[in-house]
Amino acid sequence: MFGGMLYGVIGASQPLGPGVGAISIALVMLWLCLVVALLGGLGVSFGIAAAGFGAVRHWSIVGGALGGMLVGAIVKLLGLDAFNLLLGRSPGDVTGGLEGALLGGAVGFVAGREWLRQQGSTLARSASLAALAGGATGVLIASLGGRMMGGSLERLAEVFPDSRLRLDALGQWFGEGGFGPVSRIVTGGLEGALFAACIVGAMGLARRSIAGRG
Repeated sequence: MFGGMLYGVIGASQPLGPGVGAISIALVMLWLCLVVALLGGLGVSFGIAAAGFGAVRHWSIVGGALGGMLVGAIVKLLGLDAFNLLLGRSPGDVTGGLEGALLGGAVGFVAGREWLRQQGSTLARSASLAALAGGATGVLIASLGGRMMGGSLERLAEVFPDSRLRLDALGQWFGEGGFGPVSRIVTGGLEGALFAACIVGAMGLARRSIAGRG
């Protein structure tokens, strides 16, 4: 939701063509980011939860990575096929399985740490540690040439020049003429931090709820 609101406001602040409303752009961006985040959260959370049935230490990292990779690869494949089918052209390099695996593994690393629960870690502390891990992973992905959500949206705008989607205003905050490398790194870190913190925070709330009923 936060990411969708940010990109929606930035996209709506750009000069708009005829027949395109700022509210429409903001809503489309909001729902697009929500759907992608929900699918990614579903895959990573399911992978971590499934890994909990195993007795091998650190399986939560593997489960989170596999869940993120599977969902990322499927969403990317379906998305590229949809663009080819409807528009006859594919955006190509957008976020997918590799990015999902790295981010899912980072979430699994924090979520599966027994010492967090044994030391009575607070929900805020767990979420903060997840934000650090997810943010570092997002920065790493963008630094290595991968794309998170912001980079994928910018890639779509590049491939389809008639698109009304532009994130150039964000790049100006960092002294770039457009959505450049610095913008991809900063937004990648923010996206990773939000994603990881929210998933680990939700898992913490779920554990408390289950423990309270027990």
